[in-house]
Amino acid sequence: MPETPHESPPDEETEQGPATVQRSGWSPFAATAEVEPSEAATSPWQPSTGPGEPVTTPTEAVSPPAEAPASPVPPPTAPIGPPWLAAPPVAPAESDAGPPPPVPPDRRDRADGRGWRTVLLAALVGGLVGALVASGVYLAVDDDRSTTSAPPAATAVIVRPSDRISRTGDIAQILKTDVPAVVALVDDGGPDSGGAAGTGFVISSDGVIVTNNHVIEGAHKIQAVFSDGTTRDARILGHNAPSDLAVVKVDATGLPTIALGNSDDVQVGDDVVAIGNALALQGGLTVTRGIVSGLHREVGTDSGSALEDVIQTDAAINPGNSGGPLVDAQGRVIGINTAIADPGSAQNVGFAIPISNAKAIIERLREGRQPAFLGVSTVDISEAKLEGHDVSVDQGAYVKTVGAGSPASKAGIQVGDVVVAVDGKAATSAASLGGLIREHLPGDEVEIKVVRDGDEVTVTAALGEAPSS
Repeated sequence: MPETPHESPPDEETEQGPATVQRSGWSPFAATAEVEPSEAATSPWQPSTGPGEPVTTPTEAVSPPAEAPASPVPPPTAPIGPPWLAAPPVAPAESDAGPPPPVPPDRRDRADGRGWRTVLLAALVGGLVGALVASGVYLAVDDDRSTTSAPPAATAVIVRPSDRISRTGDIAQILKTDVPAVVALVDDGGPDSGGAAGTGFVISSDGVIVTNNHVIEGAHKIQAVFSDGTTRDARILGHNAPSDLAVVKVDATGLPTIALGNSDDVQVGDDVVAIGNALALQGGLTVTRGIVSGLHREVGTDSGSALEDVIQTDAAINPGNSGGPLVDAQGRVIGINTAIADPGSAQNVGFAIPISNAKAIIERLREGRQPAFLGVSTVDISEAKLEGHDVSVDQGAYVKTVGAGSPASKAGIQVGDVVVAVDGKAATSAASLGGLIREHLPGDEVEIKVVRDGDEVTVTAALGEAPSS
């Protein structure tokens, strides 16, 4: 299993395996946005159906009038919905006819032009959305790269009715508002010319566009193609590999923009729409519909970065979708489409970076600056144990390397330490540690709790500014 360093320190090198590039044909982007036909949104949990007939209980005749008809006793109802929502079973009424027949058990049944990354997810072998490859979780651009990380068990709690798109016409209204602010990004001429194709969305009328880092990484020339067919040259304002975020800009004024939502309010079951330059198909953007299938997933990449706390969706995401918006029923961006599980191993399992997690980083990048940086390379505890390290805790981020002169080194963090908390917030994995650090700004002082030789030690680190790659 490849190592999953969380952050690449200034003086450390991260190994990256050879990349295999597969290109799909690219053609110029046209003006019309087409909506893929889709089925109506359904609940992600399908209840089993019991085939049993009602059980009747015979009653004795009561004299003198007529006999009373027997009252049917329905079979017990199988729980509907996810296991944590299932109500306790209701005991059937007693009857002389014995217990009703048993109910059958529930049946539950990234692409840029720089090369493909392979990604491993929990029990899935995968790559980030962006390539047409045989297996893995793929980065969503027309070309890509990836890591290893076991996702934590996430417990979803339903606190309100799911956010629904009630009519098909509602999607048309979402597209009318959002599509003009979504662009196809073409690097170095597109896949046919050895470049890449991805997606981005406009967040300010003067031409600031958000996308994935892996869409524009290493590109020499970037063009943004708008839904009206207009093509504009774009330049990079900032990009950050660990978060897989990038901000580019075109010279324009008065551009339509897309509203940013609050992904902290998202819950499993909410309706969503994915918009993007899927497969760089001629005829315009591709639109797909689905639901939020899961929250707080983790995806690691062998490039030394990790995507933590991502949204899972069953809305179809394909190569070319990387950097595109995942919007809610009101057309607000709640996620940035980034990765998919290998279609050969799973169907309709896509991942998006939550917009609430990305906002602070986006603001730093559009200013040409980087998010906060600690300067350690870490792996999950499970991987540290597999490598034979003596670790006394079950959760945390095991420190593999410490960058010379980094904030971590100055704070006294050592190789072999296990980081378990940052400013009182638990660091349960290598990926979560990175997320906690990026919540802060360069220059912030944070208390970091580590476990060293079985003892807890707390150090104070003054965070630095991360390198751009």
